[in-house]
Amino acid sequence: MTDYQRVHGSVSIELQDRILILHAEGPANADLIQQYQHDVKHYRELLRGKPWGNLVVFYNEPLFPPDARELMYQSIQRSRESGMVAVAVVLSDVNSPLTVRHFWDAIYTHVDMPHDFFDSQDQACEWLKTFL
Repeated sequence: MTDYQRVHGSVSIELQDRILILHAEGPANADLIQQYQHDVKHYRELLRGKPWGNLVVFYNEPLFPPDARELMYQSIQRSRESGMVAVAVVLSDVNSPLTVRHFWDAIYTHVDMPHDFFDSQDQACEWLKTFL
């Protein structure tokens, strides 16, 4: 069971057609990643069976320590198994955008997930739709 007082950061989840939209604020920790994995199961099941995209909008400092990175690799793999085909990232009001971009580029590259970075959610959605 997650100790909610230990969770750092936040994630909200919404679904628009076949695009799962995450609004994530950090810094985060492994407890947040575990809570996210629990919360996103329902959406993965709804999307299973057809390709779907992930739009991630990051705020503040969406970074986390090495123990959470391994959990994120596992989470991305679970999403891939349910049909996720690409991730579009929007950096919105983040501190150190170059650092954040490098951090997430390394994660998505490590798991061989097609991804790109965009200035707006509209641009990101249009790109994701090319995969669906």
